Amino acid sequence: MKHQLNFFLEVNKLETMQRTGWVLREIKNPETIAEHIFRVAIAAWLLGQKKNLNTEQLIKTALFHDLCEVYAGDLTPFFYYLDLPRDEAKKKEILKKWVRLSKKEKKKRGKKKSEIEKKSLLKLIKSLKPEMQKEICAYWHDFEKRISPEGKLLRPIDKIETLLQAIEYFGTKEDTPVTGWWEEVEEMAEDPLLLDFLAVIQNSFYQKRKSLHQVTDENLKQELGGIVRFLLEVGKLKRLPRRIWRLLEVKSPIETVADHIFSVALMAWIFGRQKPELNMEKLLKMALCHEMPSVYTNDLTPYDEILTKKAKKEVFKKWLRLPRKEKEKIHLKHYKKERIALIRLALKLDSHLRDEIIQLFDEYKTSSTAEARFLNQVNVLAVLLQALLYWKKDKNLQIDWIWEWAFEKCDNQICLDFIEELKKKFYGKHFIYKVIDSLLSRVGKT
Repeated sequence: MKHQLNFFLEVNKLETMQRTGWVLREIKNPETIAEHIFRVAIAAWLLGQKKNLNTEQLIKTALFHDLCEVYAGDLTPFFYYLDLPRDEAKKKEILKKWVRLSKKEKKKRGKKKSEIEKKSLLKLIKSLKPEMQKEICAYWHDFEKRISPEGKLLRPIDKIETLLQAIEYFGTKEDTPVTGWWEEVEEMAEDPLLLDFLAVIQNSFYQKRKSLHQVTDENLKQELGGIVRFLLEVGKLKRLPRRIWRLLEVKSPIETVADHIFSVALMAWIFGRQKPELNMEKLLKMALCHEMPSVYTNDLTPYDEILTKKAKKEVFKKWLRLPRKEKEKIHLKHYKKERIALIRLALKLDSHLRDEIIQLFDEYKTSSTAEARFLNQVNVLAVLLQALLYWKKDKNLQIDWIWEWAFEKCDNQICLDFIEELKKKFYGKHFIYKVIDSLLSRVGKT
């Protein structure tokens, strides 16, 4: 558990690491690597299901494909141009275009990039159990070399997600850096479904310049158009700060809803694989969609109903002390609001995908399956870990209530063991056990 916690602490850095391509192009407050991974995983799920591929494998590969960047950094194609000119005008001209190199030179530099990333990945996962290391490395290698059908599909999906982000940042006018991403994607995409998907993207954004490749199946065209619109809406979670940190008045909170979803999904995999009775595919999909309604509802918290009645500092001193019926009333109110928002969002998708997402969300909110009960606990642990990272920088931060929430919510031994490790890591040998014992006694734990 100690090694797993250290792994999460290192991976948490991806929530603050901005993607290099956007930094080079001076995008203000650009997406993080974690936020990029979040939408790649969702795109992999939706498009992979259209091809009847192994969606569990696709989501895992998406979650793992950029873990190497914790230490290697985000090595964009312009990694090859480490000597970009200082002249801003010349640099902007270079950055507008895709990297043009000979096949031999591209292979040589690509090999160097891969070696750096592999070394970084091995450093990151070296303390995990051998079977975890093996699984992460296998999926990362598949992504790099495009060995399996899933690996072949995910590599261009990764680039398509970046293309969508580029369109969101720069728009669709002529002579923008977006051209470079179009060139990169078109050079890589070979799968018929992805070619259709790119055609739908082009026809959706560039009305005056239709794609040379046209989708002949009208139903497929509608379905792929729905996925494009869905991904654009879900992408809003990259820019949506976690409301709880603002309510707690955390200084410069950086975590977004998309960052949080990435962390929960990765935790769900690490902890969930220790419970073989759980359906891993369902668990990962549930992790990806459990906060999707926030696109329209904002990030709801258990304190929303009482913050207007009491001072924040007093409210956050403890976990909500409310009668069971009152808690259930608040939960039901939030659930209904979020469900309506999710239906609105999922209506963009075909009925099969829409029903699956709504069903997973319903299970999560009602804790009606083993996967849902487990994920609810994992979600609290992700919140607690982030709270402790903020508390480490500001010891005045009121997070005792999050401890209480964790103690009330968690009954799985894996989650309880992780809580114990958090105590040791953040409070050390001098942890005030009497305070925790007091909290435990309040929720009936021993």
